[in-house]
Amino acid sequence: MLRSLADRFHCSTVQRHLLFLAAALVTIAVVGYHFGTFDQAVHIPFLKKYADPSLFPGDAFFETRHQHYSFFWLLFLPFYKLGVLEAGLFIVHVFITYFTYWALWTLSDTLFQNPLASLLGVLAFVIPHLGFAGFPVFEFSLLNRTFVLPFLLWAMILFLRRRYLFAFALLGLMYNLHVISVNFALAMLLFASLRDLRVVGWRNLFLGMLLFVTAALPVLGWRVFSPPVALRPNPEWFSIIWRGMVANLFFFAAPNFQIPLVVFCGLSALALFFVARRSAPSRPHDRTVTSFIYAVLIILAVEGVTAQWYPVTLIVQSQIIRAGLFALVFGYLYFADYLARLYRSKTLSAFDFGVLTGAMVVSPIPAVPLIIRGLQHLVRAARWRSVVGGVALAGSFAGSVTLAVSLHIWSPGIYVFARHTPWYDAQLWAHDHTPKDTVFITPPHQWWFYDPEWRVYSERSTVALWSDLLEIAIVPDYTVTWKERFETIAPGALARFRGDIFESREITAQAFYSLPADDLLRAARRYGASYLVVERPHTYDFPVAYENAQFVIYRLPLGNTLEKGRACADNLE
Repeated sequence: MLRSLADRFHCSTVQRHLLFLAAALVTIAVVGYHFGTFDQAVHIPFLKKYADPSLFPGDAFFETRHQHYSFFWLLFLPFYKLGVLEAGLFIVHVFITYFTYWALWTLSDTLFQNPLASLLGVLAFVIPHLGFAGFPVFEFSLLNRTFVLPFLLWAMILFLRRRYLFAFALLGLMYNLHVISVNFALAMLLFASLRDLRVVGWRNLFLGMLLFVTAALPVLGWRVFSPPVALRPNPEWFSIIWRGMVANLFFFAAPNFQIPLVVFCGLSALALFFVARRSAPSRPHDRTVTSFIYAVLIILAVEGVTAQWYPVTLIVQSQIIRAGLFALVFGYLYFADYLARLYRSKTLSAFDFGVLTGAMVVSPIPAVPLIIRGLQHLVRAARWRSVVGGVALAGSFAGSVTLAVSLHIWSPGIYVFARHTPWYDAQLWAHDHTPKDTVFITPPHQWWFYDPEWRVYSERSTVALWSDLLEIAIVPDYTVTWKERFETIAPGALARFRGDIFESREITAQAFYSLPADDLLRAARRYGASYLVVERPHTYDFPVAYENAQFVIYRLPLGNTLEKGRACADNLE
């Protein structure tokens, strides 16, 4: 029955694309969709600044936008000016998710020519799986890296089909949208080309690179007229970014549990590939895909050396551990083919096959299907094998969901527009009741994967935010400015960071709310801030400009003397 269903999808173009669309919609429903959060918390204010240069006047943070070498967000300027940015981003997100499933099916079909493997390969990605650095294939908002992913997969398909020139040209075009992701794919194709140069040929390699450079000229030209590439190490900057927030992008070992967990997931994805690859008969494209994986391993090794001993600025900026995403892709596609071969050989009972397939589909941790397959080998009695497998699957799924919810790293729900929260309402008040050049002191920790930072909806500047580390990790030039400001409003926090993102957020909150009122007034005078935003139950004796169930916005008495400020302050609760 399963094979006949796969054959139907293989033979019917309409049904196959309905499958891709259904998979995309289910994925979005499971993962969720959030506008203006996570990385978009940086890109959306940048986009607004491009559209309206009068916003955020004199804010040095926005000068860093010129060092994002991508035209992706500029393509959405017409959407913003027409007032349909949110709807436009969501429609593109749905399309690109569907297009990624199309690419995954086609990649599997190119590799295995087995409709059942292709069907299982699609099902394998409906629920997100964690890999190196914790990034899944599908994310909860549209970003330039998620947009280019299916095109990179299509470039690999073209390469496997010996359409080398088209593959390199496509990568060149995508280079204008997300340099980092394309660098990974380009490295994989070049390594495979050099490893099989007799097959690819010097002529194809030379012409392919020529086409790549030609297609990438717009962003390459932008880069030429920008600050020079930094090849020297920058240990102080590197220490700030990894200790403060993004250690998962650099390290393979750490005392906190998050980094070992995602590294274990990444290694498990590689294990899925090698276990499935070893058990399969030799096929035409296996050597090329193995070259792809070897290239990923080399990139990861370079990352390990860089982070541990020699933090070269360019390599750190490139966050090359993200190349591990392709280990996740090929690991699950090859394991799906492994399952298809098991199904055809009838090695497992229907129940055991269902448990193993379920483990591949629903478990966020790639090790779970390997563990269950190992248990199926160890437990000889059919009845007990089914019980053990079923319990292991249910337990791993329940544990994963519990952990994701408790850490607030999974938030299903479709929020095409702003999610109406007290934080959004406070930003909206600032937008509607203050001039564009107004500066606020805001809780620097008030950002998370599913919570926007202050600038997104208020369109007003703030002194400094913990989430600015996302930008500093790419643009080191902003470090000095940010560090001075951050130390002013969260004194001592930076020295206490240890590479645990959850702990860093709490440390930042504690440091901010430890500030007495006169220190806040000093900071306001120093940076020209007119308002203070705090969470309840923290209160001050400043005039209240706005309040809701969770936040209070105070108007700071900048005309008063420090002594008056001290007299009306010191009422921190």
